[in-house]
Amino acid sequence: MSYLTFRVEITRDEWQPAEPATVEITAYIDRVPETDAPTRGMLTRAAKGVWNSRLQHTGDFERLTEALAAIDAAYPGATQIRCYEYTVDDEFPREAAPLVKSGDKWAPNEGPSQPG
Repeated sequence: MSYLTFRVEITRDEWQPAEPATVEITAYIDRVPETDAPTRGMLTRAAKGVWNSRLQHTGDFERLTEALAAIDAAYPGATQIRCYEYTVDDEFPREAAPLVKSGDKWAPNEGPSQPG
């Protein structure tokens, strides 16, 4: 069985409200995410709880294009997305090249990672 889910998590540091939100996508490859709290196919506001409102929005998507469209709709000012791959063979997610926005397109940035 082949399984692929793109989980989007958008966080904001409550101690630095002027800083932009951090956007992350984790590709779960042949692995089911350990929590099922996010909605499927859209970003929704994360429930308050352990994260103490640090996690702002979350969602699971079947295709990367759907995840990117949801990010653009919720955070049109986002310029970078931190990316991770989490396979069935990995104990922890592995960092991948971040996506950077140029015009209205997202593309991998093979250079050094920048926060944001």
